[in-house]
Amino acid sequence: MGQSGQKVRVVRAQARLAGRNRPRGFSLGSLLVVILVVGGVVIPAVRAIPSLVEYFSIKRAVGYAKQQASNKREVADYFNKQAQIDRITAVRSDDLDIQEDDNGTIRSVGFSYRNEVPLYGPLSLLITYSGTQY
Repeated sequence: MGQSGQKVRVVRAQARLAGRNRPRGFSLGSLLVVILVVGGVVIPAVRAIPSLVEYFSIKRAVGYAKQQASNKREVADYFNKQAQIDRITAVRSDDLDIQEDDNGTIRSVGFSYRNEVPLYGPLSLLITYSGTQY
């Protein structure tokens, strides 16, 4: 193994050392892009949380009103009471779609509405909610 063997060992050692000095991980530019993408997804989700909480309150109030009431007027009264407790402002009892059968029994109570969630300046998110309790 004369000089050629030694040259090969030297070349391999230099290659190993060169690999150790090579930087690894995120660059500042790629880190900035990742932060912008995550921020673009997280901020709208966080801003939509109050809207989702109100939707589930409406759904619960409609279910309670349908379960307790025996006619349309009672459904509206029970919904209004629950809406006052839960501070529901997106839907009123007049907005409910109350379906009765031939005997006057409540078959279903439905609702549908839109909510606009402001995001950044003039940009906003429009969410359409609907639900029916059978």
